[in-house]
Amino acid sequence: MPRLPTFRFPSIRTPSVRNGILMAAALSLAGVWGGYALMASSMLESQVREAIVNAQTTARAYESSTSRTVHDVDTTLRSFTERYAEGGLSRARRLIDDGLYDTALIHHFTIFDPSGVQLFRSEGSGPPEMLDGTGLLAYHQGEGRSLMRIGLPFSGSTTGRPLLRFSRRLENAAGDFAGVAVANVDPDYLSGFYRQADVGRNGVVTLVGLDRIIRARGSKDGKDSVGLDSTGSNLWLSIQQSLSGVFWQDSIADGIRRAYAYRSVEGYPLILVVGIAVKDIDAAIAGLRGQMQIIAALLSISILLVAAFLLVQQRNAERLAAALAVNRDFLARVSHELRTPLNAILGFSEIIKDQMFGPNAGERYADYARDIHVSGQHLLTLIDDILDLSRLQAGKFALLMEDVDPVAAAEWAIRIVTSQAEEKSIRLEINRPPAPTLVRADERALKQMLLNLLGNALKFTPENGRVLVSVSRGVNGRCVVRVTDNGIGMTAEELRQASIPFGQTSALTTHPGRGIGLGLPIVKSLIEAHGGSLRIDSRPGQGSQVTLEFAA
Repeated sequence: MPRLPTFRFPSIRTPSVRNGILMAAALSLAGVWGGYALMASSMLESQVREAIVNAQTTARAYESSTSRTVHDVDTTLRSFTERYAEGGLSRARRLIDDGLYDTALIHHFTIFDPSGVQLFRSEGSGPPEMLDGTGLLAYHQGEGRSLMRIGLPFSGSTTGRPLLRFSRRLENAAGDFAGVAVANVDPDYLSGFYRQADVGRNGVVTLVGLDRIIRARGSKDGKDSVGLDSTGSNLWLSIQQSLSGVFWQDSIADGIRRAYAYRSVEGYPLILVVGIAVKDIDAAIAGLRGQMQIIAALLSISILLVAAFLLVQQRNAERLAAALAVNRDFLARVSHELRTPLNAILGFSEIIKDQMFGPNAGERYADYARDIHVSGQHLLTLIDDILDLSRLQAGKFALLMEDVDPVAAAEWAIRIVTSQAEEKSIRLEINRPPAPTLVRADERALKQMLLNLLGNALKFTPENGRVLVSVSRGVNGRCVVRVTDNGIGMTAEELRQASIPFGQTSALTTHPGRGIGLGLPIVKSLIEAHGGSLRIDSRPGQGSQVTLEFAA
């Protein structure tokens, strides 16, 4: 009879394999998040460029419109002064009386004589307006003989709102200085026009004079900054280099950081500034960046899951010969358990990534994101169980021993699973010892054991069932914790399989929601790490009782 060949499993060099897995996982994670950071940075740069181009385009358009508006005021004043030179105030007033000007733009007219005394005001009765300290008379007798002056904002006599004085020199028929004609412009006209600009929720359009005083400002929040001194703005550094351009700064009006595009208003001592807020630029890409974060997070979870799985497999490789059948069953089970959430994660993330329902289906994408989150949580639970058991079996699960109240731990665990019990109308009860009882244990481990036992009991107990947690002292003085249910129970073979990691049999897996069979093995390893023991008593159709007996 020929001799059968002998098969030997190759030895695995534990440190090198483990380090290789960790290195591969670390490099993969670095690649995922490095790629995310690169793409996010690229998107932000692209959005910033687009925002600046938008600001520059808007500045060009509004500079042109502002120039025309100011020119309309100038034209009206020219016509008024020409009429005044031809026939005095009575002839010039016909322009006002006949409404031959933009009444929405010009609030009222005021005429001053050469000494600054008010001769006429179209607004109506009220105290006369004063020119003290404005320098209008001197300006129009000197360098401004043929120019229109755009004065500083002042409080209107009847409106109480700021008004802007647009003024020109008056001359009599002989060409001598006869005073000043003032068109009082409402800056709200310009501000309302500027508020229509498509520059984002926190964007602004501002008209500022070369004297650095703001004449009009349009923003969605309606904040009025007319009359504010902008000396501290970076605009004045930039405009020394060019009459149009871009600068960045925190607004002196509201503190919001913006990118500003500016242009000088042709023919007038004014500058039109358009600001787009950084927060609006970020908001424009927040949705896409969020989708990328979800994808990166899901890829990271997958990488960690694979790495953890490989580490567990590597750790068990030396026991492969003895545990081959168990591991084969585990591989089949965990593949099934992981495939469902992974398929959901990949499918829904692909829908979000490709925007299959269009860029405006935010609510639908949000639903898919929630499904991805639920699947990710399920994957995380699976990997947490695998990692806990692997640490216990490797002797690397550190226990912090202290005096713990087992009743308090049981009450905490019951609170955690109450909602799960209510879904099946299962009663949760607790029997307390007659006297306070303390046990020497790791509190976190004790709570985990109770949670695992209660979770198993609730899964295997039908609706309207009952789960009881009892705490007592045994005859030997040891603390005993029991979890009893009236669920489906287990056979002797199922009891044997239940304490083996990944050892759920086909009989057990015919019931939904069984998981991959790590609950009881983790409890068994934890209680043994405490120097105690675990015992399971069960009968099919009658229920089960799991007893934890701690060391004295």
